[in-house]
Amino acid sequence: MDPHRPKLDDVARLAGVSRTAASRAINGQPGTTDEVRARVRDAATRLGFRAHTAARALASGRGAVGAAETVEILIVDPDPNALGAKPYYGRVMTGVMRALSNLDVSVRLRVVPSAPASDDRPPFGRLLINVPAPAAAAMRRTRSVSLGRSAPGIAYVAPDNEDGARQAAQHLISTGRRRIGAVFGPEMPCAEERKAGFLDLAASSGVDVTHRGGDFTRATAYQATCSLLDQHPDLDAIFAVCDVTAIGVLQALRDTGRRVPDDVALVGFDGSSLSEAADLSSVYVPAEEEAARAVSTLLDPALASAGRLPTILAVRGSS
Repeated sequence: MDPHRPKLDDVARLAGVSRTAASRAINGQPGTTDEVRARVRDAATRLGFRAHTAARALASGRGAVGAAETVEILIVDPDPNALGAKPYYGRVMTGVMRALSNLDVSVRLRVVPSAPASDDRPPFGRLLINVPAPAAAAMRRTRSVSLGRSAPGIAYVAPDNEDGARQAAQHLISTGRRRIGAVFGPEMPCAEERKAGFLDLAASSGVDVTHRGGDFTRATAYQATCSLLDQHPDLDAIFAVCDVTAIGVLQALRDTGRRVPDDVALVGFDGSSLSEAADLSSVYVPAEEEAARAVSTLLDPALASAGRLPTILAVRGSS
């Protein structure tokens, strides 16, 4: 084999797309835009690239599967039970696999309690979840797309958290609730956006909100709710920053003898299977679509970033 002969990797690099996108464009497979196909073909012409017959067979699935590119899903979560306790991560995986169906791309799941100090194993690309902005910025050796707002210059896809939280606040206030509490989340963009949206709508309606911090875990939410009720036993509504938090709030309400929603209305956030099972009003987040769009942007940076995806409140029996 001629070592100087241009390879598919060279075409992909010059075109600014993934190897997978370049292969699909050259072989006329679906999954790329007209603009990407034009860029790839132009790069191939400029380099004098010619695809081997065997390579075309591999690309079309008629031969053995070659070495796949790797997309790493990097989750920073200090909760050791995070994957089992938080439905969001399962929904993300579902969206990732939908986006990668029929593509020769492998997935590596990496869950760590804190952001990695070094980047010694950079894959082709990464999906970043809960990765702090400084750590995300340090990972520029590889393509990255964040689920949620991240460091400047890092593409991201995120739900419209502020609007979703405003919907929750408006619902509680419009149904006559005025002594409202909230259990918010840690210092990360999604939690801060939900907090800001909820407090903004409440303030514009002349309603003060008593609140506590949290960490997206049921145990912490339980303790925070007990603290709220000890100091403000007349609360008639609580907003929980996510559905896992809401389940902890719900348990505390029941253990302290409150009827839901008669005494205290409750609204969560995420719209996960937990909210359906618990008959919990919750702001629906399209997590599967969020992940799928992030993967598409990762594989082909020329695609316009989806930015913010709409959220909508699903009202159920808890409010």
